[in-house]
Amino acid sequence: MTIETKYNIGDEVWVRVQGKATKFKVVGFYKPFKEILCLIENDDTHIALEDKYLFPTKEELLKSL
Repeated sequence: MTIETKYNIGDEVWVRVQGKATKFKVVGFYKPFKEILCLIENDDTHIALEDKYLFPTKEELLKSL
């Protein structure tokens, strides 16, 4: 099975967490159902999100709000 997302393992991405722009690293992918989830982590948090919620830069994340 081929998994295609906008990001690759090792990419740094920005996500809104509790109202704050936070940087994470993509560490893997997971396909529990129809959608593909990107597994992301930083020093103290691990999250699985669809790539539509991830942004390559902090500026792009802020523009989306």
